[in-house]
Amino acid sequence: MDFIYLLLHGSEWEDIIVFLSKEEGINESLKYPKSRVEVFSKSDKSGYIPTYNYYQNGVYVQTI
Repeated sequence: MDFIYLLLHGSEWEDIIVFLSKEEGINESLKYPKSRVEVFSKSDKSGYIPTYNYYQNGVYVQTI
C-alpha cells in the first residue's frame, strides 16, 4: 500500500508539506514536536484518503 505523509505545521493549507517517505515524515515530526505528520493511503479510485493515524514527536499514534 502506498502512503504519503503531510506535515501540518501552521494554520493555512499553504503551510502543509508533503513527504513521500516514512523516514522523512518521522524526521520532520521530530523537528517540529508540537506538529503532526498525518498519514494518508492511496485510494483504489483516485488520490489519497486519510488513515487518521499520525506521527507526533517521532511517535506513531494510531487512532482507529
